[in-house]
This record gives sequence, structure tokens and C-alpha cells, in this order.
Amino acid sequence: MKRGRNNPSQLQIDFLAAFRRMLVSLGSANNLPVNESLFMRMTDQWERAQVIPADLLFQKSPVEAVVFRLKKSEQEAGTERFRFPNELIAGEIRGEQGLTGFSAMFREQGWLILPAELSPMYKNLFLNILTAAIGLEHLYPTRSELLIEAERAALAAMLPEDEIRKFFGLKLSRFPDSFRNEVSTYFNLPFDYVLKRAHHAGFVSDQVMDDFRTNAAAPRTTTLRRAQSNRAA
Repeated sequence: MKRGRNNPSQLQIDFLAAFRRMLVSLGSANNLPVNESLFMRMTDQWERAQVIPADLLFQKSPVEAVVFRLKKSEQEAGTERFRFPNELIAGEIRGEQGLTGFSAMFREQGWLILPAELSPMYKNLFLNILTAAIGLEHLYPTRSELLIEAERAALAAMLPEDEIRKFFGLKLSRFPDSFRNEVSTYFNLPFDYVLKRAHHAGFVSDQVMDDFRTNAAAPRTTTLRRAQSNRAA
């Protein structure tokens, strides 16, 4: 049966076309349609007029530096898995409700789009992960596998093992708030991602990681009190 254009499934069917593929969509399943819809609008505009959207805040230099760092990290590790297209279109879009960020392929181009409202810490982290996803997409056919490996590769490039050892070399099993804040500030990255890198490097056991995830997911009882300042949390 021929599907009508108003069928919600049509969006996903269109994305199965070889020339336009979403690789990694950040956030939850609810964010995927927003990311896909924006990608379709942007690539349709490119297809019609070869014009980058006027509100795309950067295009080249940040992602080129990330590509260089990823390749260097792989070479130092004795592997060269990354395969990047000749052209990368990367940038931030402001005011797109529900956009969480994505990496995708359009014909022979790699696309990386992030919401401009992200904090610098998360913006840098997600740019590295999404860039790694484009370089590794030829090796991992499923989105879940690709995201896991892109995250691992990005963290390895951003967090050298010698630096991680300074904080996690003692095989810690508990992480008080003061320690988390110190680590996050030192690396300018969210603590849970630094902890993932320590786990990848063998400084944190599977059991410790499982306990951390369980405790992080558990609801915390807090006592409400009057705010002491007007600074946003």
C-alpha cells in the first residue's frame, strides 16, 4: 500500500535513503523527530541553493581541530579507524525548540549540528562525540553501537590516560561531591563522562560503575530552603 505524505512514518522512511542518513541523535527518542526535521530542512535548502543557513554560527574551525585531535589520539594508540568525508558542515543553531544535536551524512558530506544554548562544557563534549561518530560510521551499522564507540573514542582523545590516573589511580570506589566538583572543574567536563573514561582505562571497576549509575538514578531527598542569591542554578 502506498503511504500518504501525511503518514508519520514517512519521515523515518525518507531517512532510510542512502544519501541522507541520521547517524547519532542526542537526547531521548522524543528529540529524534526534531533533529530529523531540522536536518531535512537544512539539507533541502542546501540541495536547492547550496546555501548554508544564515543562523549557523560556525562552520569549520572548531570541528577541524576536533578531527585533528581524534586522528592523533588513534595514531598514538596504534590504530587508524577514522574515515572522514572531505567536507564537514558543522555549526550551532539558536532557538530551535527541542533540538538536542546530531551527526548525519548527506550525500558525501558530514553534518554536525548542536543547539547554541548548550553550556561550553557540554558543547565541546558533544562536538567531539558527534565528530567521532562521523569518522567511525563505516565500522558500526547501528546507532547504539556507533554512539557507544564514538563516546569512547572522543573521551580517549579529550582525556589522556596519564591525566586520568592523577585522580583515579587509587582505585576509588566512592566519589564525594567535593571530589566530583574538583574533577569536573579540572577537566572542564561533566563528572560522569570523566568517570566513564576512567572506567574505559581500567581505573574504575564494573561494579563501581554500576553502583554509581544506580545511585545517580535514585531519587534524592532534599530539604527546601530559601535561596541565598539570585544566581541561576
